[in-house]
Amino acid sequence: MKKGLLLFLLILFLSAGALFWFLNAAKEPTADHPEETTPLATDVSAHVEKYYLTDDKLIIDYAQATDPHYLAESIGLYMQYLLKVDDSRRFDQMYHSLLDHFVVTTREGTFLKWEAQKDTSTNAWIDDTRIAAALVTASSQFDYSPYQELAEKINQTDHSFLLVQNRPIDFYDFQAKVPADTLHLSYYAVPEMKLLGYSAKNFAPLKQANADPFFKEVYQNGAYLESDPKEVNMIDQMLIALAYVELNGKPEPHFDSFLQTELDQQGKIFGRYNRTSHKPESQMESTAVYAFLVQYFQKTKNTNHAKIAQGLLQKMDTSDPLTTHFFDYINKELVLTP
Repeated sequence: MKKGLLLFLLILFLSAGALFWFLNAAKEPTADHPEETTPLATDVSAHVEKYYLTDDKLIIDYAQATDPHYLAESIGLYMQYLLKVDDSRRFDQMYHSLLDHFVVTTREGTFLKWEAQKDTSTNAWIDDTRIAAALVTASSQFDYSPYQELAEKINQTDHSFLLVQNRPIDFYDFQAKVPADTLHLSYYAVPEMKLLGYSAKNFAPLKQANADPFFKEVYQNGAYLESDPKEVNMIDQMLIALAYVELNGKPEPHFDSFLQTELDQQGKIFGRYNRTSHKPESQMESTAVYAFLVQYFQKTKNTNHAKIAQGLLQKMDTSDPLTTHFFDYINKELVLTP
């Protein structure tokens, strides 16, 4: 009788222990994936998966493109969006896409190819910075240390090979072992750089930049150069202006005056301008320009113009993936998603 009771109690104890282990194990991240979150409900990820995401979890530039490009830039931007909506499952898909298609490990370090092509042998500093910062944030947000580990490898490599005399450079060719000698100021991502531990001296080319009313886009051998002597691309101009505000805490006055005057007089900002006459080169508008314009006026606390810019952004039609580049689509959604 006593033996039967003891056996019953032992079985009961073991069963309870097994149940406790199962319930807690279900809550813990697996070795390969973080715990799944309940993301903010939007239509964006469904649209991305239907039109832009391939079976290999690469992001195409245009749906059904005959000459497709699969960019690390797209992965990084989508990672930023997935962090914003707290989507751990899809973020993890992008992390594994990086591992499968973009990460290259050499004796020198861990590099990210700027494009998922077999013969690609260069990275892009802006992509590295954006992705590494997203991984650091995700490691904390989703409680998953492998993201932090990859971010540290990328960041350490960049600090070794993409800083020349304390200034960043555009890229490094990890096969030829040749660094670029240029820095496009639009590559500055100030909050991400600060998160990754860049020092004040690394920001000097941006801090000392000025506009008249446009920025010179390239820093090379201690001098500021124009990427095109005749016209300016407003995507580049807006990215530089945003970074300038984030670094200096105030807008560059000449470029800021141009934006406000143009918006007041024309009711819109065009995609390209003549560098000398300051007149638009065409009547084409850009979704990405308006997305950056909203952010710019928000950061400069210009609420009136921010409201106007947001209205212009909302009017831009990005519903057709055959004609809408992923860059335009996701930057719009990054701004409009609460």
